[in-house]
Amino acid sequence: MARGFAAGAAVLAALSVLGGCSVFGGSAVPCPTVGVLDNAGQLTRFGGGGSDLTDIEFQAHVGNLTAECRFDSDTRTGSIDLDILFRTQRGPAISAAQQNFGYFVAVVDPEGGIAARKAFSVQVAFEGSRTEAARVEPLVLDVPTKENASFAAYRIYVGMELTKEQFERNLEGGR
Repeated sequence: MARGFAAGAAVLAALSVLGGCSVFGGSAVPCPTVGVLDNAGQLTRFGGGGSDLTDIEFQAHVGNLTAECRFDSDTRTGSIDLDILFRTQRGPAISAAQQNFGYFVAVVDPEGGIAARKAFSVQVAFEGSRTEAARVEPLVLDVPTKENASFAAYRIYVGMELTKEQFERNLEGGR
């Protein structure tokens, strides 16, 4: 019974994201598009000043994004409950079992301007001899909307905080 409930809940959650609407907490509200910013969805951190495969400390990737939305028409504020899954892999040059990395969430208004951008930090732990770790970061974003603008017309982007070199490596396809 519990397995059937969990499977049903997973299907319901997937449908709410695919449909761009919330099915929780009241009436369905169209969500903004939520996605990973091109070429900012992965991070490869090298140690010791090298850039060879043997110099990789760890790699991190933005995985699944799930969203649930509400809208307060009195304050014209949309609220997004966003869960971001990060998947990480230990590299051969890892210096510590716990690693930190940064990511950001940006809100783009209907005209294409940056309405908000905020940086966050994540800590992952590679326990024992484990080579992979995953972590879900839950966030609540409140997005004030412009007069006569639809909440669904906004876009939400998630990306890794990258150095110029890391971004260029992503552009080159990680070579």
